[in-house]
Amino acid sequence: MTERRETGEPERESEEMARQPLTGERILHTGLRLIDQQGLEALTMRKLASELGVDPMSLYRHFKNKEALLDGVADILWGEIVLPGRETGWEALLRSVATSLYALAHAHPRAYTLLLNRQILPLSMLQLSDAMRGRLQQEGFERQRAGEVICALFSYAIGYAMVELATLLPPSATHAEAESMTDITRLAHLMQRLPRETPAHTVEAAYALTTYKADAQFTFGLDLMLMGLKCKAG
Repeated sequence: MTERRETGEPERESEEMARQPLTGERILHTGLRLIDQQGLEALTMRKLASELGVDPMSLYRHFKNKEALLDGVADILWGEIVLPGRETGWEALLRSVATSLYALAHAHPRAYTLLLNRQILPLSMLQLSDAMRGRLQQEGFERQRAGEVICALFSYAIGYAMVELATLLPPSATHAEAESMTDITRLAHLMQRLPRETPAHTVEAAYALTTYKADAQFTFGLDLMLMGLKCKAG
């Protein structure tokens, strides 16, 4: 009896999943979850359909192709950036958005590149930029300068996160795993990534580059940016 009940559970789950309405939002969130688990390259329309318990062709009623689907996933990622309340001043506003963009890389490291490499600009990103520009103008920034500030902020936060994901973290390690590594483990990972001909004195420089506290360094750079902006605004 027990064996039959356990065997039937996946079937019942699959049937329940198939009975759920197939919406664009459900497809996108499932796609993002698969990317988080298996990586961007592993996502296929067939695999996504299997995860949803539907026929692959049914996905094309909502998205023309995989690229259109990835455009939607990028829109979801940008939509996770939430602005603080209107009582927040411009400096705290910019700090909140930059920190959220950086944290998004830790939450979705395998999907993070979608923020920048889409041919269609995500609507959520445009709405975020427009809302930020309006808030900055209310704080006394000229319209053009507000746009420049937003571009600079996005470039710093996303660029820093991309560099961290691409070069500073050990391969296949999550941010949490990298933060919890011992010095010996970090050194072992580093030695695997260095060319054989690397001079001994250069290893120390490489170790310093790849083992610093990334969160603290990000905050330090953000502080410098906001400090400079405050001086210009003053």
